[in-house]
Amino acid sequence: MRIALPLVPALVCALAAGELPLIRVGTPKPVDFDLRQVDAGRLIPADPRDPAQVEASRRAWQPLLEPLAGAPALRLRLPQGPGRTALLLAAAQALRAWRPEVDLYVGPDFGDQPLLDEAAWGAVDGGALLPEELGAVPRAWRDRLTEAMGGFPGRPWVLWMPEDPKGQAATLLGDGGRLVLPAGGPGARLAAELGPEAYEVEGGPADLTVHRGPVGRRWRFEGEAWVGTPLVKGRTEVSVSAAKPYEVGALLAKMRAESLRGRASLRNLQAEVELDLRFQATRGDDGELGFTFGYFEAQGEEPELLQKEVRFNGVKANIRGEVQLPLVEARTSMALPTALGLQERFRYTDGGSAGPGLRRLNYEPVSEEVGLPSGELVVEEASGRIQRETRERSGLPGVVKSERMEITYGDFGGTWRAVDIRTFERWLRATGGVAQVRRHFHFKDPKVNAEGFQEARATVRASKETMLRQTPEGVRYFTRQADGTRKVEERPKTSGRAIAGVLLVDPGLTPPVLPLGGLALFDFNAFNRDIQYTALIAGIFNTASLVVPRLPLGLDASFSGTALFLKSDERPVKDGKLLNQDAVGHLFGNFRTGLSRELGAGFHLEADAIFDYDKYSRPRDEKYETPGYLLPPSGWTREGRLSASWLGAGFQLRGYHGWGRRPEGTFGAPTELHAIPEGGRFTRWGGTMGQSVELGTRTWLKLQAGLDGGRNFDRFNSLQVGGAFGGGAVSGIRANALAADRILRGAADIAVPTGPRIRLTLGLQYARARSLDDQKYYSFSGLKVGGDLPGWGWFTTFRVDLGIGLQSDIPGVKTVNGYIAALRLF
Repeated sequence: MRIALPLVPALVCALAAGELPLIRVGTPKPVDFDLRQVDAGRLIPADPRDPAQVEASRRAWQPLLEPLAGAPALRLRLPQGPGRTALLLAAAQALRAWRPEVDLYVGPDFGDQPLLDEAAWGAVDGGALLPEELGAVPRAWRDRLTEAMGGFPGRPWVLWMPEDPKGQAATLLGDGGRLVLPAGGPGARLAAELGPEAYEVEGGPADLTVHRGPVGRRWRFEGEAWVGTPLVKGRTEVSVSAAKPYEVGALLAKMRAESLRGRASLRNLQAEVELDLRFQATRGDDGELGFTFGYFEAQGEEPELLQKEVRFNGVKANIRGEVQLPLVEARTSMALPTALGLQERFRYTDGGSAGPGLRRLNYEPVSEEVGLPSGELVVEEASGRIQRETRERSGLPGVVKSERMEITYGDFGGTWRAVDIRTFERWLRATGGVAQVRRHFHFKDPKVNAEGFQEARATVRASKETMLRQTPEGVRYFTRQADGTRKVEERPKTSGRAIAGVLLVDPGLTPPVLPLGGLALFDFNAFNRDIQYTALIAGIFNTASLVVPRLPLGLDASFSGTALFLKSDERPVKDGKLLNQDAVGHLFGNFRTGLSRELGAGFHLEADAIFDYDKYSRPRDEKYETPGYLLPPSGWTREGRLSASWLGAGFQLRGYHGWGRRPEGTFGAPTELHAIPEGGRFTRWGGTMGQSVELGTRTWLKLQAGLDGGRNFDRFNSLQVGGAFGGGAVSGIRANALAADRILRGAADIAVPTGPRIRLTLGLQYARARSLDDQKYYSFSGLKVGGDLPGWGWFTTFRVDLGIGLQSDIPGVKTVNGYIAALRLF
């Protein structure tokens, strides 16, 4: 672009003039659409997440639009005051959805309160001044244009001239105006030469220069005609090479209109919804919870869901009737899609091209309101349809601390909507720290505007099955009442109870096969304070945990404890051999408390105080006892531990370092006593990384690797190579198989749905450990077999989890351990 320096002030407004032709001839005046006296409360939904309010507003516009059916162009007359931007956006949305081709302008109603919102600028084609507003005095026309552009500067103003302005046309065009002239005058003849193209304009008194790319043309008004004149040569020019700004507001207006058209065309929608959650542990097994819902959405009503199937680890649970499982989602809810509110809480910026015909828009919240996301939209420019959206939120108040959401939009039975949502969430764990949860929500099998919708929905409402309803604040249970009607629960369900029957298998225990029964309790929002607790009471084995979030400085506090009242016999390994002597009986319990804090960008920091109580005594099996063996000192082992983790999109990375002290003293056979090193002081450190990958529908591969080490360990305080229930590096290897001070470990697990009634999980685990005894390295491997079966009879689900030792450099430590469990939810 080349700009003559003396004309820069006149061109400032023209730079934003858009793509309207400079001059048109005989174009009819727009019809006024007067909104200065309307009830805006009826036309703008107070909560755009509420479909009833949105539909009521849509219907309220209809009688206002019907009288405008034949108008070729419309001009909005807006009231002054803080609500006019939302009213302008709502009116533009309704008009564009009703008649996409209509030319839409605003009138000069801004007074001393200019409208400087870019979203409002993009919603209309510009402003319009009619002959009666310009008046009959030509010298006042420029003042009227300047005043109008001061109130609404982001778009060109079109002037329906009362007469041909002759030489003054150059000045008006240079000031950023666009002209509509009567036929037959000199301006009409100039319009024929210019054509409909859009130009960059330099305008001065009776002197007009236009540029289209590198080509420029100039006219002067002489006599009663515009006469072509050579361009000025040798003048001082400034070269401006910046690209033309993309009109984000205009694309947002298309998006709003497209959304409203879609809502207006959708009378009802019946479909099926799949929801799968995968809980990705830093170490050990991942877990899964899945649902299949029947989906019912009527125009202007909140969607309702019929719970058709619940899956634990991919297998259908035995659930009949109305059983309410806890609901966990981000406590701050949002309507989809983010970008289409009329009272904007977001700022949108152009992110550049996203491919042929596609535009990338970035958005971020304009306030510090908790729960508002930032993200990116990919939009089809021609239609205003959103193709993809990525959004992120952090610092959320409930169980879900942060989330990254990937949304895919598409055609769904003739409608355009979000059809697939994948979310990676960070959940605050009841045992402390955070866990990564991957949530996948997608629609299938649509029936749009089908006959019999009302009857089908009435039938499921009358059933005794579990139903839910989507509300502006999130999903709530839609509970059946005594009279057969249903009522939306005010608060989400966050607690649950279960009875478990467990058969423990571990040759290291006495007896090696032990039946247990227990009661499990849990709540994700106790006392409505976001406090979490879990508890398992099973007599000889008891465990509980508690998390209190949102303390000062952004800290979360955690407390947990475990007690096992079943003595196990521990035999040592020496010189690579499992000894048949020096056995010690062991009872234990532990308590852990800590503080943690989210650091942002997926990072988390934890500080824990760990207290382990160990009670050592003679072994239960006397054949492994050594007469006169001096037992290690019983008592509390105290440890402080710092750990940091990073979680993101299926990847987990965690490192820790701890310092502790155990009771000092000596232990061992009378001829070979050992002192607790360093008076009981020790350190331990380590790290783990893992990646979970979805291979297909409900088929997952998880890879893990880790390294653990430390110093000043002894036989009764060292790193664990084996152990049941995920307590060591390798399943199927006896607990306390080797007292180690270094372990390099790896694991690969694959979960496969092998049939409609079974889910099989296979895991191969390997560890290479250095023995405290001889400082040699020994290798171990094991196979982990997990199977989930549908519940039958009284039980909801069944689970088998066994570890099978495959290889060991130390004979006698391979075993089979694990559990078989039956669970009843109530």
